[in-house]
Amino acid sequence: MSSDPSREVEAYLQALSRVRSAVQRCHPGGGGMARLLHLYRSRSIEKTGTICEGLEYNFHGSGCIFVEADGAEVDVDFLEGGLEVFDPWRVRRFAMSVESEPSGSLEEIAVACRSLVSQGRLTEPRSGWFSIAT
Repeated sequence: MSSDPSREVEAYLQALSRVRSAVQRCHPGGGGMARLLHLYRSRSIEKTGTICEGLEYNFHGSGCIFVEADGAEVDVDFLEGGLEVFDPWRVRRFAMSVESEPSGSLEEIAVACRSLVSQGRLTEPRSGWFSIAT
């Protein structure tokens, strides 16, 4: 992975897409990751576990960290209604899980995310928190 913050954000978004797809495949019926959150909050699933295909999860505070089979860490928080959000720190955490050295600063990552907001690919529902545009 390059030290370009835009590439870090793109790599995080690709990993988030893989996690979303795995959740949908293994928990069909709609709702995706918000449904998984509901299952956890209703005590229908444990705080930690394996979804499928080696994808592990661990709920924390207002979010969940997913760990792919290769060790890539995809951390998201949830806003009202189950909206998945992430911040530059979570993008950096992902990047560090797949390479040894952190690259872009948190501010550079935020700038890269805001560039994607201006392109309509992301939204910024709260200052400094980003979500995939629907």
